[in-house]
Amino acid sequence: MENLLKIMLLSNIELKKKFQLPLPGIVSHLKMAPKYRAKELLGMKDMLPLATNSAVLILLFPENGHLKTVFIKRSEYEGFHSGQISFPGGKHEDTDSSFEATALRETQEEIGIDPDKIEIIGQLSDLYIPPSNFLVKVFVGYSPQRLDYIPDKKEVQSVVEVNIREFYNKSIIREKDFGSRGINRKAPFYKINDIEIWGATAMIVSELLDVLKN
Repeated sequence: MENLLKIMLLSNIELKKKFQLPLPGIVSHLKMAPKYRAKELLGMKDMLPLATNSAVLILLFPENGHLKTVFIKRSEYEGFHSGQISFPGGKHEDTDSSFEATALRETQEEIGIDPDKIEIIGQLSDLYIPPSNFLVKVFVGYSPQRLDYIPDKKEVQSVVEVNIREFYNKSIIREKDFGSRGINRKAPFYKINDIEIWGATAMIVSELLDVLKN
């Protein structure tokens, strides 16, 4: 409990130091990966040159003595990630100066946050997503206060804030069948209130938690 309280009260400078340490990468990802994904993750090197580059942003901010982060619930559409809980992000465009710029641009487009209000304090391990053939670059941003959201009505159903501390409660980790394009497969997920975080987003969260805890 004492260690959790320390995590909740970390400053942006202390947080930044944690992301400068060696990353756990696939060790963390496998904790929340479906069993059928383990082989894909371990053998993904051959697929990386053919993958579509993308970037997401984990936005951290303090509120009432707690460290919180922001997810979006995607709109329903004909695609692999329809209706899922995810971090703001998307495909890298040629006009983006960097992958960091991609993460910030997509965050602004999807939930209306000005990039100038976000300090990038670190980066997590890349994650390859076989169903969509995306290679995701994961950036961690920090705001000293909660920001106002303007969700894109076409892409975002809702914005979801979660207290990081809740993820350290092991009872929220469940397992069930998830469906995508007519295929149902069992996968672990985080159950927080009325949301379910699974797939690539859950694997990214798993690494974030390990980095903050170390």
